[in-house]
Amino acid sequence: MERLKRRLGLHPTDADSEDWPPWYRAYRDILAQSEVPAADRLLNTITIVVLDAETTGLDVRTDRILSLGALRVYGNSIHLAEKFEAYLPSPSSVENSHAIPIHGIIPNSRRYTYSDEPSMLAELLDYLRDSVIVGHHIGFDIEMINRALARHGAGPLKNRVVDTVGLAKRLRPAGYWTPEGDYSLDVLARRYRIPLSDRHTALGDSYITAVLWLKLLTRLAVKLDRDLRISDL
Repeated sequence: MERLKRRLGLHPTDADSEDWPPWYRAYRDILAQSEVPAADRLLNTITIVVLDAETTGLDVRTDRILSLGALRVYGNSIHLAEKFEAYLPSPSSVENSHAIPIHGIIPNSRRYTYSDEPSMLAELLDYLRDSVIVGHHIGFDIEMINRALARHGAGPLKNRVVDTVGLAKRLRPAGYWTPEGDYSLDVLARRYRIPLSDRHTALGDSYITAVLWLKLLTRLAVKLDRDLRISDL
């Protein structure tokens, strides 16, 4: 039954949790032992991880992760020294992919140090621990990671997740002056005067999103006229 669930792309149930890989069980135990932050806890007292994935395409069923990048944010500071960056070898099926000009990852280039997928996932979970995950259109990245976890017999990510798109919409709702397409990372970066250096690299997009996150939080705090709490997310 477990083999069938993995073949179908489904995650093991909690009842089968002891069949999970040791690195996933360690991650599960860290979250189980962590206290859930109270709703009134100040947002600047918790650890944020801004995450981005570069992939072979946008189909979560058939495409694969090529690179992951992440940065930690404490309060109002982006800690560049505590970065996470990993690359996977490109599948032979995407060596001529239309996505290459976008993310710039040359298939199997010697420019990168490659990991294998389970090692990358284990390192990512150790980096994330119980942090809140933030990203732009982060649902796609989370789904790609969860499907990769499922391929290796692990459960899904359990961290709290916040999408900067939703935060941007709260500050400037879609309407006549703000078309739905104006919530792309490029448009928001230009609106908030964020340089688009290293765009479409996992670590570069993580940095742009981290700066956007801080700018959005600053504007939300001004709007509410108080320090932000977890419940404000």
